[in-house]
Amino acid sequence: MKPDPLNNLRKIRQSNDTWLCTVRHAPLWVFPKKLPPYRPFLLMVFNQETESILIADLSTERPSPDVVLKSLFKAMQGTLLSLGRKSRPTNILIDDAELVQAIAPQLTELEIRCSFRAALPEIHDALREMDESSNGREPIPGLLSIPGVSVPLVAELYAAAAEYYTLKPWRWMDNWMPIEIRFPPEGRARYALVLGGGGETFGISLYESLADVEAMLSRTDVNQPFSHPFSWLSVVLDEATGMAMDDLDAIEQYNWPVAGPHAYPLVLKATPGNDWGQIPNASELTWLTAALRAIPDFLSRHLRADRGQPHPAQATSLLTGVYGNQSIFLRFPAQSIPPVASAIPKTEIIPASAAQPDDELEEYIQDWHYDDASHEFARQVGMFLFQFFDHLEATGLSRAVMRKHESNCWCIGWLECDYGYHDTFTPSIFLGGPSFEYEFKRKVSDSKYAYASYQATWRKLEKYIASLGYKE
Repeated sequence: MKPDPLNNLRKIRQSNDTWLCTVRHAPLWVFPKKLPPYRPFLLMVFNQETESILIADLSTERPSPDVVLKSLFKAMQGTLLSLGRKSRPTNILIDDAELVQAIAPQLTELEIRCSFRAALPEIHDALREMDESSNGREPIPGLLSIPGVSVPLVAELYAAAAEYYTLKPWRWMDNWMPIEIRFPPEGRARYALVLGGGGETFGISLYESLADVEAMLSRTDVNQPFSHPFSWLSVVLDEATGMAMDDLDAIEQYNWPVAGPHAYPLVLKATPGNDWGQIPNASELTWLTAALRAIPDFLSRHLRADRGQPHPAQATSLLTGVYGNQSIFLRFPAQSIPPVASAIPKTEIIPASAAQPDDELEEYIQDWHYDDASHEFARQVGMFLFQFFDHLEATGLSRAVMRKHESNCWCIGWLECDYGYHDTFTPSIFLGGPSFEYEFKRKVSDSKYAYASYQATWRKLEKYIASLGYKE
């Protein structure tokens, strides 16, 4: 009879302990000679009850399920980290569902319950200690640790950064030529420098004033103090070795795009004399992301910088998705005075081409389309109506009144998509209304109150569109 390989493990006394197990990239870099740096894989086993590490093995390749299983058996038989103490746990929690499925049957034979758990806080804390020990400083916080920052926002940052790096706008713009950016257009300005003309640092920097830009550009000696204290925001595109370990793990977890080995977006808020800088807040991160998304289009379409010296220009564009359908204003050359409302150009829509889908928008327009072309048209209509909602809220309307307008706008959008004859979207299609009166009364409601409310919303929509400069 073939001996049972698990027989000796069954003889080990079983405790009520719960073990945690993970296989992931280690929070450290290895720099081999003549080869690119890499992060080795870490197989860690942690005893939740004793708060101690039982196994911490590094390898160049991801350990297979068989290797993980053997490591768990080794931990049961005692290791140097456990001071040779033998123990068979009751539960093992692993943060990889496929790994659980692969090894759970053998552990069941040892009366050990193996389960999936997405987050293992104790493992995370142990990895932070490893990060601090190997790098000699506190770990760089990941972007998802910023209060108010969501996964879709960071996904859009990576998508915008990948597109920015691919287009390489520093080929067209010198890094001493600031672009004025207002987000939203009526808000305060920041001033962007496109980094990369010198061939060393690539990305963008945002400054609070033109005086700050001048102070940065006029400094010729790195040991020379600045003329006044200030801070600035930057996205620097560089190698992965400068990134927070949490961000590198999130790239792998969420499959965020990176355009190349030198295109990892390092985000920071810098101050003179601070080598590492700080992590920005959620609002500042949104600003940086919006600038990354809007600048290449502004340079090529409006400044025509890709065809020679940049032309003076200004443009207002609608940013969709995570930006809440807000508009962004860009102007070159930069000025410190706000733009005159009548001089702000019409809003154009910049699609966030690689951004995560806007679930709220998709749910709103789900009955408005039947194929790819009608879906895109419906998205444009929905995005503009969301922008109109923001305008209405800014006027101080009550929630009850807002609900009526939102309901009527859904009808307006649906009727336009179902009964309209337009193939491309522009806000001017809603001028000259109210339209679809017969369809509204037949499909929605024929009550005088409902129809009067529908007309009132349409008139407000027309007034808003006219304020943007559109005509019939």
